[in-house]
Amino acid sequence: MNAGPTDQYVEPEGDVRVRLHEAGDLPGLLVLAVAGAVDLLTSGQVADAVTAALTRRPQVLVVDLSEVSFLDSTGLSVLAQAHAAGPATALRVVAPEDGMPRRAITLTGMNSLLQVFPTRAAALAVD
Repeated sequence: MNAGPTDQYVEPEGDVRVRLHEAGDLPGLLVLAVAGAVDLLTSGQVADAVTAALTRRPQVLVVDLSEVSFLDSTGLSVLAQAHAAGPATALRVVAPEDGMPRRAITLTGMNSLLQVFPTRAAALAVD
């Protein structure tokens, strides 16, 4: 699959797909869209994508979990590690209110650690 200079595609491994891209006309902002199941078998791929995003030193990294059907403790750990990576990059997580990722984030109390938004548009709209 060909990608433009601002897109990075990672081939599916297991049941997860990730896509890293710039957020259009918003400089310093990257979006990592994740789809599928994030579990012990696939969380490494998500972690690698987060690491690749953070090496680009964006001001903001939006991790969009809107299309994630399953998120276990290893996926939550990836989010916690991304948050702890440093204050240079603000981490925003998109997890729809009625989705499984939001339930996992809320039940574990990680919603007090992470900035969680119901939509990508809401995450991108924050100054």
